[in-house]
Amino acid sequence: MKFLHSLAGWSWNNPVTLKELRIGLRERRIFILQTVYLCFLLLVSLMYLPNMFVTPNSEQLAERGKEFFFLLFALQLMLLLVTAPALTCGSLSSERERHSLDMVLASRITSGQLVSGKLGFAAYCLILLLASALPLASICFFLGGVTLWEAFACYFELFLFGMLAACVGLFSSARESRSNYATVQSYLLVLASSFLIPFYLALRFEDHSSTHVTLGPYFWTFNQVWELSVYHFFVGIAGYLISFLFVKARHRVRPEARNLNAMAGLFLLLYLFCLAWAAGLYSLAYSGSNHTDQDPLAVLIYLAHICFVGFFLNPGQLESRLEQQRFRASPFSRPLFWLGLCVLGCLAPMGILKMLALKQDFSVWNLTFTLFFLGVYPLSVRFFQRAWLPRWQFAWVYYAGLVLLQFFPALGSFSAQGSYWRMTFVSPFSTLFSLADWSGHRPYNDREEIFVLAIGFHLLLMLVLGAVYRWRTRRPPQSVA
Repeated sequence: MKFLHSLAGWSWNNPVTLKELRIGLRERRIFILQTVYLCFLLLVSLMYLPNMFVTPNSEQLAERGKEFFFLLFALQLMLLLVTAPALTCGSLSSERERHSLDMVLASRITSGQLVSGKLGFAAYCLILLLASALPLASICFFLGGVTLWEAFACYFELFLFGMLAACVGLFSSARESRSNYATVQSYLLVLASSFLIPFYLALRFEDHSSTHVTLGPYFWTFNQVWELSVYHFFVGIAGYLISFLFVKARHRVRPEARNLNAMAGLFLLLYLFCLAWAAGLYSLAYSGSNHTDQDPLAVLIYLAHICFVGFFLNPGQLESRLEQQRFRASPFSRPLFWLGLCVLGCLAPMGILKMLALKQDFSVWNLTFTLFFLGVYPLSVRFFQRAWLPRWQFAWVYYAGLVLLQFFPALGSFSAQGSYWRMTFVSPFSTLFSLADWSGHRPYNDREEIFVLAIGFHLLLMLVLGAVYRWRTRRPPQSVA
């Protein structure tokens, strides 16, 4: 009962949500938005529907009904991406402009209830917009081609897209002190993210796929647990992004240690979700197959680990000393925890391949180099940061070093094939792909030579930076005349 009471205080019984609903539903903008939303859908539908009944064939009518449903899906997606940020982009920044945010936080309402109340109002408005378009979508059920579960999956997907856009607006509103800045920032972020939507839709609604993983338009696995699709992966990623932006906005309103712990816990859930999805992908794509010498998926997993370890090795900072002590008491503040997690993540593809009894030629080399890089390169960055750039954050120095290590092999790409001026061993990414040459053209001895050169280069780099760090820390301070 205590859990239900707490859940009600954050959702349907939230005082901020009830206050926003009372004020918002008395204004005209919600009804004007709903009218424009429906008029646009109705106008496009009236232009498309007469062409559907040209051929009386039932199979062609079913195909036209499915096309009409896809058209409504695309139109509603476009409209939600435009309207959803407007519901939240001024919710918290307007409180700062009216100088009422501190008064609200001084009351018994917590920062989490404040942010969830603003987001809850946007969720109710999105449900209102989607529900008002159901009569148009119901035409597809009379024509056939679309089942009830398919329509439910698509409308749930539209709701997630709308919540993502609303969370972007909420984060921008919590970050900025002016509503104009928050509006511009939220729409720029949504516009930049919209370039990925055509690639997602191409995978989402593709009927033919060369892989064994289901990429079809409608798959909702209530009884088929191991059936994977892009839709399921999107639901997991969207749930993580909505939760992360919500906690990030709450942290912007009031920095607390529990917010940093919540973001780390959410990442761990996403991490386990991605590992489970990758395990199913391995099982479906490589089960009963002997084509295991070519394993680019494992290399992509290694590269992802190399990238995200730089962010989490940078400890979070809080303004309050008490909150800083609370955060340091959790294991999420320890860089060794995240480094160990990366090592276990790199061992996961090897374990999956071994359980499936598949061959592993170059995976041992990939694993060895990646574990070596995960230990040596962060230590080199720490030496360099402490010796030369103490005011810079660790993550910035980490990724700047990766860019430089990629730059030098790019300069050597103009040299002859097999020349040492290519310096493939300098870049950890290029080394991984050289070791994982699944085309079979590179001899095994060349891959072993690149592996040895890479170990020698990064060990020498760490020793030099460590010596410079020790020399600068032991050097006596210069006296000021």
